[in-house]
Amino acid sequence: MSVRGQSSPQPSLAAPLVSLLVAAALLVALAPAARAADDGKPYYFTFYLQQSWPKQTATNAQIQQINQMFGANFDDWSDVANLNVGLQLFKRVSPHWKLGLQLDYSQGAIEGHTTVPTEAGDAQLSFEQRYSIYIDLYLVAHYLPCVSCTRVVPFVYLGGGVGYEKDRTTLTLGNQYFSQGLQVDNSGSFPTFSAGVGIDVPLSSTKPWYLELGVAYVWARMTNTVPATGELAPAPTVTADTDFTGPNVWIGFGTRF
Repeated sequence: MSVRGQSSPQPSLAAPLVSLLVAAALLVALAPAARAADDGKPYYFTFYLQQSWPKQTATNAQIQQINQMFGANFDDWSDVANLNVGLQLFKRVSPHWKLGLQLDYSQGAIEGHTTVPTEAGDAQLSFEQRYSIYIDLYLVAHYLPCVSCTRVVPFVYLGGGVGYEKDRTTLTLGNQYFSQGLQVDNSGSFPTFSAGVGIDVPLSSTKPWYLELGVAYVWARMTNTVPATGELAPAPTVTADTDFTGPNVWIGFGTRF
């Protein structure tokens, strides 16, 4: 997830990742031919930065309902670039296959503040949806279609595992004469799956360091019925629909050992 305020424009979090991808493309073009990967170093450890575009269809619709009800213009998750960090540990178990584990972590929020008219005069309306944690653990595999490639090593990525997230949505409305609110807490685990393609680019013919670039699609969704509290709650319980399904891209740096 990413952190972004909604009441004023801010630069997209995509910009730093785009710069990294451009630099990575230059490294790919300039990378020397590397030694073969069967030199007694079968393990691969990668740290990466990933940008995702989750659907969040139901959540975005709920935010737009708030906008229509109060005449606000709060951002939803379609306005935000979502970043997370991750780690991978692989072992090359055959010429064509690497198997391992992947861990992703992120947190963040969207929020906004605006003034709206009420029967008791102008009032401050504030909205926030904060993910205090998102984490997933995958079993992953890389299929290597070109075992003779050394300068650029393509792979097909497959993974499946379990994710966990915890979030809180709050809405407050008030001025000197009244104060009303809404709070919804949601958390839980869910299955998640992913498939994509990528490349490893060895950075030296003598050192085990490499650059990794990839693109994938994720299928992950959690739907809960959770309590809603406060004067602005539409009902005692509401449906919290968290949909992380969507594409992502990543850039990583790793080593073999």
